[in-house]
Amino acid sequence: MNNLKISQIQFEAKPTPQENCNQLEKLYKKSLKFKPDLICTPECSNIITNDKQHLLKFANYPEDCPVLKMSKKFAKKNNVHINVGSLLLKIKKQKRLVNRSFVISQNGKVKSYYDKIHMFDVDINKNETHRESDSFKPGNKIKITTIKKIKVGLTICYDLRFPHLYRNLAKKGAEVILLPAAFTVPTGKDHWEILIRARAIENNVFLIATNMCGNHHTNRKTYGHSALVNPWGKLIKKAFKKQAILNSKIEINEVKNTRKRIPSLKYG
Repeated sequence: MNNLKISQIQFEAKPTPQENCNQLEKLYKKSLKFKPDLICTPECSNIITNDKQHLLKFANYPEDCPVLKMSKKFAKKNNVHINVGSLLLKIKKQKRLVNRSFVISQNGKVKSYYDKIHMFDVDINKNETHRESDSFKPGNKIKITTIKKIKVGLTICYDLRFPHLYRNLAKKGAEVILLPAAFTVPTGKDHWEILIRARAIENNVFLIATNMCGNHHTNRKTYGHSALVNPWGKLIKKAFKKQAILNSKIEINEVKNTRKRIPSLKYG
């Protein structure tokens, strides 16, 4: 029977990559008690801020990122896959940064990476606006990788609002879809759980939604409430506002069984 043990790390990011590297290493070590096959972290695992100057000052190139370096070493030493939900990174000969999700193998190598396609350009209310496309270059490729022979699709945060991306991943065989996020509090309260359950139900997939929580640099706030949803749309595990590690075991046969019961993937 093909199953997967997952530890989702919901944490409150600090202002710099090195601080977050130190935090995450401690949380990775805590998660080892569960003996996970896969550790997942949120979007913006190295830095989160509304201050563009701060972002440009502290964002690293991939080869210099302390979070990525540490995660690769940790994965190899402890024989575990890690999805570093996303890192905000500089790219050589490119003005804008990328928002990039990494899947690291048990050997400590980058197995796959995905650049966020849909940029978060929104006016949530009078006090909160975001223009991600000012600072980030969007990706243009959907990505699927394998973990323990299970097909895993990659998405990031705002992608959640674009059902066609999830459909394309499911059509290409994804049985699990990863959703690292740094969802805002207003949209989180009203939309987060509904949308993650909807995407899981529509595509009969396990959806692993790992969100940032708390207050960050420039008083940016994130919603938390990380969750794991099964292919029937049921919440298997859920966190709340504070830092947490969610440990879950999933059986991939549930995907096949659910798709037999409701074969909607065949029709569009």
